[in-house]
Amino acid sequence: MSKKDSVDPRVRKTKKWLQEALLSLMLQKQFTKISISEITDQAEVSRPTFYLHYHTKEEVLEDYLDSMYTIFMIDMQPNLDSIIQGKMAVKFFEQIADQAVFLRSLIDSEVSNLVMNKLHKYCYAVIKQSLAQAPYHSIEDSTWDFVIASIAGSVYAMSIRWLQMDMPHTPKEMGELTMRLIRPGIREVLTQSGE
Repeated sequence: MSKKDSVDPRVRKTKKWLQEALLSLMLQKQFTKISISEITDQAEVSRPTFYLHYHTKEEVLEDYLDSMYTIFMIDMQPNLDSIIQGKMAVKFFEQIADQAVFLRSLIDSEVSNLVMNKLHKYCYAVIKQSLAQAPYHSIEDSTWDFVIASIAGSVYAMSIRWLQMDMPHTPKEMGELTMRLIRPGIREVLTQSGE
């Protein structure tokens, strides 16, 4: 997307209409069965307009996921310094709960790989930003990368399973459980780096 696209209100509005049309159609039928014509009819825009902004319906979905995760990251900013206390984990599960119907429908669909890759990247980015604020600069970058990957993978796997199980626990309970599972490992790595 060009800089002009990101600020032009007409472009943003048209993309929003196309995204909402696709999401609405996905509640009615499988993603693979949705045509570009159906998206444009639902959005009340022409096919040429669609192709001015996107090449495929997958791009529409990916653009929506990117915007959703951007909002998640902005919403997460006040909690980035609280990884050990667990506030960040609770906030993460609150965000997942807010989008549960949509995420669950995507996880169970034929576009699950796209969604899961985006969700994993989001988990990784949040953990990386949070740990970057930690005062443990003696840890090697490669070690940090493994720590981040481990935590992100754990949080990602727990969030997917939680959605698949119809969220039997509250976001607060999931955040606390997550921290009980990962906190000892984080502390172990951080204290070993100081020796």
